[in-house]
Amino acid sequence: MRLGRSITAVGATAALVAGGVAVSTPALADTTADGFTLDAPASLVVDPNSSITVTGSGCGSADNPGKVRVALTDSQADSGFSTYVEVDAGTDGAWTATLDLSTAVAEVGGDSDVDPWYIVAQCNAYNVGESGIASEAIILDGTSFDGSYIIHGSTAGQQSFEITASGLTPGETATATLISQADADSADATPVATIGSGTVDADGNFSGTFPAPSVPDGTYVSRLTGSRYGEGGDSVSLITVKNGVYSTTARSTDDPSGNSIAGNGAATGTDTTAGTGSTAVPTVAAAVPAKASGKELAKTGAEGLTLTVLAAGLVASGAVLLRSRRRA
Repeated sequence: MRLGRSITAVGATAALVAGGVAVSTPALADTTADGFTLDAPASLVVDPNSSITVTGSGCGSADNPGKVRVALTDSQADSGFSTYVEVDAGTDGAWTATLDLSTAVAEVGGDSDVDPWYIVAQCNAYNVGESGIASEAIILDGTSFDGSYIIHGSTAGQQSFEITASGLTPGETATATLISQADADSADATPVATIGSGTVDADGNFSGTFPAPSVPDGTYVSRLTGSRYGEGGDSVSLITVKNGVYSTTARSTDDPSGNSIAGNGAATGTDTTAGTGSTAVPTVAAAVPAKASGKELAKTGAEGLTLTVLAAGLVASGAVLLRSRRRA
C-alpha cells in the first residue's frame, strides 16, 4: 500500500560506535505527544535483503486494546510507503513487529544505497483512535567491510601507504587518516594527518597508494572512513614513527580484540615493506537524526494508516580502517 506524503526534515545526532571501541549509545526512542513509542532498532545498519524487528510501547490497554502498523519509507516527497504490517499490542501496550525489508524497499522504489530510510509506526487503539506517528532512521547496507594496507619503503620522506578495501558504498569517498594511539578508541578523533582519499568504485572497492605524511614521532593508528555514514576500519597493528620513518608494531597481547599484525613483509628488490595490516570485526560510527513533525497523509482503505512522518536527513560521523569498524 503506497501513501503519498511530504516530509519536513530537521537535524539532530546520536552517535553509535562498536567493535572494540568504547560504546556510548543513548537510549533512543521516538515517543509521540500521546505516548506511543517506537524504540530505536538494536542496530541502525541493516541488510536490505533481511528483515528488521522493532519494538515499542504505549499502544492501548487491557480496556482499550490497540493494533500497531509498521512500514518503511524514505525521504522523497510523495514516494510512498511500503505495505504495512499490523500486530496486536499487549494489554500493557507493548508490541513487537517484523518487517521484510527486501519487499519493503522494492515497494517504496528507492535506492537502498541512498539515505535516509525510516521505519515508521502508528497505534490505533479501541475507543482512542490513531496515535501520532513515531519514526526511527536506519541505514540499509548488506555488505561487509574488509581492508588491508602496506607501508612501502624504509627511508624518511620516501615511504608510501598502499591501501585497499572492499564492502564500501559505490560512489562514496573513502579517506585514510592517521589517528594518535591515545585517541584510537574515539570514532570522532581529530586526525593527526590525512594519508589520502579517493572514490569507491561501482563494486564497492577502494584502492590507492599515497605518500606517507610527515608527522611527529609517535604511535598511531591508520583509519579509513567512508563518507556515506562512517563505515570503515582501523589498522590491526600500531604504526610507529621514529626519526620520520614509519614501521608497524604489534598491539598488546592483552588486547581483548585479539589484534595482531597480519604480516610483516620483508624487502622485495629496493622496496622494503615496513608492515602490513588486515581486518577484524566491523563497526560503525553513524549519526542518527531526531524526528520532526510533518503533514498528515491521506488514509487508504477503511482502516488506512494515517502517517504523519517524523523525519530528518542522515548525518555521518567518522568510523575507521583495517580492524574493521562497522555494524553494531
